[in-house]
Amino acid sequence: MTSFNPRSYPDRPASSARRHRGAAFLSALLLAAGVGAASGGTVEPAAAAAEPGRVHVSESFDGGGLPAGWRAVDGTWRVQNGRLHGTSTGSSQNNKITFGAYLEHFRFEATVRFESVTASTRWAALGLDVPATGATPWWIATMRSGTTASNGLEFAERTTGNAWNVTETAAAPSAAGTGRDVRVAVEVHGGQARWFFEGRELLRTGSLRRSGTAGQALFVNGATVSFDDVRITELAPNALIRPPGSPLTVIAHRGASAVAPENTLVAQEIARRGGADWIENDVQPSSDGVPFVLHDSTVDRTTDGTGAIRSLTSARLRTLDAGSWFAPHYAGIRMPTLAEQLADLRTRGGRLLLEIKGAHSRSEVARIVSVVREQQMTDRVLVQSFEVDVLRHTRDLAPELPLGLLRSTLDADPVGISAELGLATYNPSSAALLGRPAIVGDLHRAGVATMVWTVDSPATWRQLDDLGVDGIITNRPAELVGWNAAQG
Repeated sequence: MTSFNPRSYPDRPASSARRHRGAAFLSALLLAAGVGAASGGTVEPAAAAAEPGRVHVSESFDGGGLPAGWRAVDGTWRVQNGRLHGTSTGSSQNNKITFGAYLEHFRFEATVRFESVTASTRWAALGLDVPATGATPWWIATMRSGTTASNGLEFAERTTGNAWNVTETAAAPSAAGTGRDVRVAVEVHGGQARWFFEGRELLRTGSLRRSGTAGQALFVNGATVSFDDVRITELAPNALIRPPGSPLTVIAHRGASAVAPENTLVAQEIARRGGADWIENDVQPSSDGVPFVLHDSTVDRTTDGTGAIRSLTSARLRTLDAGSWFAPHYAGIRMPTLAEQLADLRTRGGRLLLEIKGAHSRSEVARIVSVVREQQMTDRVLVQSFEVDVLRHTRDLAPELPLGLLRSTLDADPVGISAELGLATYNPSSAALLGRPAIVGDLHRAGVATMVWTVDSPATWRQLDDLGVDGIITNRPAELVGWNAAQG
């Protein structure tokens, strides 16, 4: 995965094909689950088993009173003229109404209108994990009346100490203001969530801590806000499939490898600061079994040492200069162990697309799995490999880790092998995929995402975006982040 071909950015607007495909995909899920348009006023308990496409809550507030199962915890809540109105008189009053049941994967949608506010900083929120009693801790997706402020949209936690932990913020492209209906949505997959404003994804988080028991809520703070068409739909568990309105997922190939020595912590940091969603790496063992982050089978190209990585001890590998080959000012940069890379991601943020490079024995895979677990990163690691046996070992040893199959050429039946291996992603080269683009839709219908490697050309980004692929592995992550933003 080493293509390098930067080109000028295209100036034509983004295609709407992705939105249409996403809507069709959701419709297919609904039909597959036997769910039609739900009638107003329904609140259903969560099913024991996952039911993607099932509508758990669909409320248009036409009944004249609070729906059954909705609990006004604090503040004033009333149904008037077919809308739910919530009033909070002060900025310290986080007034809420709770409903629904715990779901691991769901889409929460609502039409929101600020009727009046005490200041543009006051807000409404969708409660993503809120106990029926309203007790802390809880997590919300917040929208201020002044949505164009730098913190107009937020993901935030109210802690057990009754303090705020705001994890991510963003500005919306237009102001909610007062008297205007705004359609908002949040898609939650376990500890990950995406914030949508008027159909466009503007914010992501990987920081949600889920209770396993709490449901949903609506909040008002220092405002009177009305809500309509509240809908909770269960999603398929694969958070890697790109929903309509979302940009391409940006995966930094060996970190920001176009501007820093590949597979090092400095390349990882540059990619993180550039906005990459994932870091992609390569892992191989030293002679004494310690997993190190290195692409080649030898250390010759990217360090001042020589020899096969499997013939060198971890003590020797720790002494090698892995930066000077790239540029003099990177002199002294070291080759990280997998444990060091994961610790950096855990403490500073980020997710890892971990490629187990080449053939590995079951015991070698077990060592890698052990490191991931010791670093408490099982919820932020996706394991990929070209080696089918490696993926089988990983699945047997760590069924909690999602899997991706790397391919230079396509399998005769990508959906079939995905089902056989239990894949979350099927990850072909761009050349292979562009020769048979229909497999993107086939894989999506089977609940499998596509992450394509290694693409540095905006023209090809455009082609892949139009095809609906979910993520792109690139040497130029900051440029792809910017390209995503330019598409609107």
